[in-house]
Amino acid sequence: MDRPLPCLPLLLAILLPLTALAAPATEQRERALNFDTYHAAVLQSAGHPNELHRWHGVWAYDNGRYDEAIVQFRRAARYADKYSQHFLSMMYWYGEGAAPDRVEAYLWADLAAERGDNADLLEIREKIWASLSAEQQLQVAERGEDYATRYGDKAALPRINSHIRHFARSQTGSRVGAQTARLDIGLGRPDIWAGGGGSAVSTQAMKGVQTGEFYGAHRTRPDAYWKDQGLLLRTLTGQVEVGDVDKVEGKTPAPSEAD
Repeated sequence: MDRPLPCLPLLLAILLPLTALAAPATEQRERALNFDTYHAAVLQSAGHPNELHRWHGVWAYDNGRYDEAIVQFRRAARYADKYSQHFLSMMYWYGEGAAPDRVEAYLWADLAAERGDNADLLEIREKIWASLSAEQQLQVAERGEDYATRYGDKAALPRINSHIRHFARSQTGSRVGAQTARLDIGLGRPDIWAGGGGSAVSTQAMKGVQTGEFYGAHRTRPDAYWKDQGLLLRTLTGQVEVGDVDKVEGKTPAPSEAD
């Protein structure tokens, strides 16, 4: 087994750290997320589909539904979500929700590290690259352009930033400076809810929420949002063993395109 590499844990958008995605699913681990925390995170994700799909992915993963987690993380990855791209890299490395695939693991690791501002993600990417055979490195070159076109920042950032700007325009409240109000947040019908069923809830109320925080610059201005996300990403580290890949039996292959 190779030496451990730093890895990012499953992360709550509201700054609550969770268990690291640091071991194959075959190892015994404690649940990282309860329904109340998941529900609160979904509410907090309003206007940010990258976070919404990331949370659905975390919930599915934590309930052992790894194929569903891959679908949700792929959807979040379309919105420049580096957390989800990293999670996909680790899931394909370990064969959780799909057969182990070092080339696929590298492609997602490369996307997760593309901004070049996170030493941990860069180290993981280079570690995976060093493990590839010459043939696998050629496969990376053949498949990489398509992944960059669909999931790279050049395409994904405009996609998510339009949602963030729309969210900013949805802000309503007092013109005399009141910062505390009842917020009714539309949820629609999330794809995954408790137990995997659909939710009939269309809105949820959050009483006593500081609207200045909920609609702060770090949530409503793309430049401030991505700066905040990048800082958060760099503050949390865990450990993951990037060594030999063993096939995990009984997993459902993920779809090639989950959009």
